[in-house]
Amino acid sequence: MKQYQFLLNRLTNHSRKFIINLFETTSAHGVRHLVQLGVHIVERIIWITCIVVGIFGMVALSQRIWDRYQTSPVVISMDRNMYFWNTSFPSLTVCSHHRIDEQKVKQYIQDHPEKFTIDGDVEDFEEFIMKLANATYDTFSEIPMHKTYGIDSSDYMELISNLSWSFQPQVSSGTTLFLYLQPTVTELGLCISVNSRIAQYSSYQYWRDRRWDTTENHIPNVVVHPLDGEVYGQLIKLESSYEVYFHGYMEVPEISKRRYSFKDAFYTTVELLALELITSPNARELSVSQRKCRFTHEAEVLQFSPVYSYNLCRIECRMRLAARICGCIPHFYRNNGKANAKYRICNFDGYHCLRKNSDCVSDILLTLPPSTNVECNCLPNCDDSNFFVQAFRSREWFLGANLQWGLTDYPKMQLNRDIIFGLSDVFVYIGGLGGFFLGCSLITFTEFLFFLTWRLFKRQD
Repeated sequence: MKQYQFLLNRLTNHSRKFIINLFETTSAHGVRHLVQLGVHIVERIIWITCIVVGIFGMVALSQRIWDRYQTSPVVISMDRNMYFWNTSFPSLTVCSHHRIDEQKVKQYIQDHPEKFTIDGDVEDFEEFIMKLANATYDTFSEIPMHKTYGIDSSDYMELISNLSWSFQPQVSSGTTLFLYLQPTVTELGLCISVNSRIAQYSSYQYWRDRRWDTTENHIPNVVVHPLDGEVYGQLIKLESSYEVYFHGYMEVPEISKRRYSFKDAFYTTVELLALELITSPNARELSVSQRKCRFTHEAEVLQFSPVYSYNLCRIECRMRLAARICGCIPHFYRNNGKANAKYRICNFDGYHCLRKNSDCVSDILLTLPPSTNVECNCLPNCDDSNFFVQAFRSREWFLGANLQWGLTDYPKMQLNRDIIFGLSDVFVYIGGLGGFFLGCSLITFTEFLFFLTWRLFKRQD
């Protein structure tokens, strides 16, 4: 027993000497007064209080600095050197009002006579397929509720694609780069996108092939410069009335955004204004929660798209809300209704539900207010291009519907997202707090680390 008491006393003496040596030699202010001989107990209590208050103040303010770095390290500033940057040429999506090819419908009826055995079936089917191809949240009530003709709701999009009218306008531009045309599926149905780098991921062929790959985009970004003068793109041979969404090259149309309708047999010229937001390379290294935006490849929050955009996120949010309300989704969303019961394609009962709730739910489905309690988590695009219609004019044209669009007034301002409070600023601020409250520096922390590792083990040896 005495041997154990001796060892305990010896260990206690060694620990006391080690702590005294540490506190006397460290460069931290005030600590040596805790172990200095001849100091009154009241004086020690005062120094302990000062040190504790200093540690608390340093930790509390350091936490605020770290929270600032995590929540608001970026700033959006304006750049007015208009001759030092290029401007993205406006992209657009055109949706023709002529969706179904009548000849293909007649051929389909001839190829499937077993589906049309009752008088009036042919006329009813023609009306049904026309209304279904043009159906959207505003027009679900117009879909005729006839018979199914042996067609499963999950095959609606395949049927529309096979019977669709060949909408292939010709495109030209005043730039040296080519404006690409790509078919895409929107909330208005089958449409054509011009100068879009992500429209291919919303095409029906991409969905039908069950693809999820994000290929290296071969479509270049068409840019213009003030020295280029007035630059226009032009679509000719539209051959019918149509609706147009103007958007950035890394965006898709979304039904709640404004769209413009133009008649056939008119030549329309649209003048646009541009405003772009560019994220600097330094800000790209931050996390999504820090910069509060997403790049195209950061699509982990989406279930039905391999790429991210703000509009794609809202489209998916609207799809999930429709599934919550009526237990199904419209046919123009990507999914396999047979394989996923939660997001099955609406049949007549589903469209009847959407039609029945259209008066009280339509505004919610279109605007997605916070009261819907649907977690959209839709952050803006880090690199974003916004276009606003400044003016448009139309005149009758004997060669059919033509559309010309472009920039006449180049933007005199560009927005830049950059780091204003980086990791180096965090170290500087926390180091300043350590020096202010405790007189500490990097050397002080090195001393504590040295004493608690090498010197401690050396004494034990």
